[in-house]
Amino acid sequence: MKKILYILLIGLFSSCDSLLDVEPETLVSFDNFYKSEQDLEVTLYQLHSFINGRLMDQHVQEEAGLIMEPNTTRNNIWSPSSIVGSPAVGSIQTDWMQIYWVVYMANVLLDNVYKAEAQVTPERIAYYKAQAYFGKAIGYFFLARRWGEVTITRNSSSSEVYGKKPLLEVLDTVLANATRAYHELPVYGAVVDRSGAVIKSKQFGSKGAACALLAHAYAWKGSMIDLMELDGNSRECYDKSIEYSSLLIKGDAGAYSLVRNPEKLCQLFSDITKENPESIWEFTLDMQRDFISSTYLVGRQLIGYPVDPAVSESDQKNADSKISYKTIKQLYDTLDLRTAYFYKYDYYSCDTLRLQGIKDEALRQHAVDSIRKRINEITGGYAYPFKWREAITEVDANIPWISKLVAVKSNYSYWRLADIYLLRAECFAKIGENGLAEADLNEIREYNNVNAYPDSGGDEKGLKYAIFHERERELLMEGQRFFDIVRNGMEYINAYLPSDFQKLTRQDVKNGAIFFPICTNAFELNNLLRQNIYWAQYMN
Repeated sequence: MKKILYILLIGLFSSCDSLLDVEPETLVSFDNFYKSEQDLEVTLYQLHSFINGRLMDQHVQEEAGLIMEPNTTRNNIWSPSSIVGSPAVGSIQTDWMQIYWVVYMANVLLDNVYKAEAQVTPERIAYYKAQAYFGKAIGYFFLARRWGEVTITRNSSSSEVYGKKPLLEVLDTVLANATRAYHELPVYGAVVDRSGAVIKSKQFGSKGAACALLAHAYAWKGSMIDLMELDGNSRECYDKSIEYSSLLIKGDAGAYSLVRNPEKLCQLFSDITKENPESIWEFTLDMQRDFISSTYLVGRQLIGYPVDPAVSESDQKNADSKISYKTIKQLYDTLDLRTAYFYKYDYYSCDTLRLQGIKDEALRQHAVDSIRKRINEITGGYAYPFKWREAITEVDANIPWISKLVAVKSNYSYWRLADIYLLRAECFAKIGENGLAEADLNEIREYNNVNAYPDSGGDEKGLKYAIFHERERELLMEGQRFFDIVRNGMEYINAYLPSDFQKLTRQDVKNGAIFFPICTNAFELNNLLRQNIYWAQYMN
């Protein structure tokens, strides 16, 4: 009977039926289910199945922040004429149901964990509660950054409908749950399953993962107070972000360390059998699934030759998503080691093209020019991203002689230690601690072979921009840039996002323009919901 219940849990919770937008009722009776630790573990694994498969379903914000060459589709990515009135336009998804499944499963675990107290030790009960708090915090954090004002559900069984809560209240819900998780979770390496075996997946909650979430959530809250002119103390938020970032950097929340070599970092990104000491929280690639996808890896769309066997070196210039050598040269100093993020950068960019053995200078230059022209004809001036290098391919049944890329064999490191250093630098700069901000910034620059601030080129715009620019370079293609831009305020939103964002005013942003509109389905059975002010003006 219990095996049947496990199957029911997985089958029912994997369905596409909405909870909040239909009737948020418990889907199955748990009265006779939670009697052992195995029952708790099944629910925890289902929660992580949802974190893995559903949190990144809507990543148009991350895509909008990618550095790549502009195209018509991307420039209109936030256009009211494209997004309003439909739950999906191209890659744009405005239905929040998938993320609420994460919140729901966290609540299921919290609401039922007490039933197993007679058979499970208090320490393990506390562990499952902490994992649920972490999952709930992650769910609401993604909801807050995507939609701003959202509903906060009371538990997993209530059938009531919910109105929206103010953004700061949603973020306080994130912080409250993440704080509980931080205090109760062990460090990575001490997170174990019910048999005592170490859980190697960094997707599961750990003290370090909760600490990174708190650092980012406080930084986001402070930035929202400043950007949207909300009633709150942004300085206190930046101080708290610095506090939690410092715990990670000092090693008090787990043993994390900078890789300090971009080539080695790319190798670690591309080998799921090795632990990346810099990675704090990540989406774990599940090679056991029948359908393997890395759509959650935001940079996946930029990957072609040589990772994708179906793409030749001359095909890259025709890709929808691409980045040019001109853009890269504007982004990185000539000797920056992070050109390792691109395949054979020196050769294909023609930066160090030299010929030996031709004594005549004119003949040698002519030969160099001819080779450079040939390389440019092949590449079209576009680079080959190589941050993630191992392909998962499948054969097309209709074209059996061609293998196509279906995923990249990589865990998606969502938060890593270099990110935390630069996040702390950003917060230090915001509170006027410029010396400390420069120290964190230069910690990252030093091992990447970039001159220390303020002696490096391109930093004429000041320390705040230098930190933002360093995050662009360090975290290129990793999906953080949209949120970095928004945290830095209106000047950055109007300058560094696609064209429709550049038209926004501060009042537009205060009215909710940087967030998704609520999907129209959500209003059908929930008459308490209201569209945010910005998007409501475009509704019929």
